[in-house]
Amino acid sequence: MNASFYQLEAEDMPWTCHPEQGVSYKPLRYDHDDKSGAVLIHMSPGASYPRYRAHAGQDVFVVDGELLLGESVARRGAYVHVAVGAEQSPRTAKGCVLFVTFPGDVEHLR
Repeated sequence: MNASFYQLEAEDMPWTCHPEQGVSYKPLRYDHDDKSGAVLIHMSPGASYPRYRAHAGQDVFVVDGELLLGESVARRGAYVHVAVGAEQSPRTAKGCVLFVTFPGDVEHLR
């Protein structure tokens, strides 16, 4: 392992089922100290992600499909920045794959 970077083959990783039906993920990186990380998220058509607060903000890239945030639609190739402390409950009608990075804690609100 090279100390100057971290690499893995996401294609070889299995999807992990999230407790929310229709949502699965691949954890790419997570730092237990500062709670930062990166993850791939797959949402099946009609799925929604539980309400959460991004304490340090969040960056989302729509790899495929479309993501619904409130009244906004983010389609394949879209980049979305979630502001520090913002609460979200993303959903999808058609399904999507997202690449998400977060520089700090993400609190699930339920």
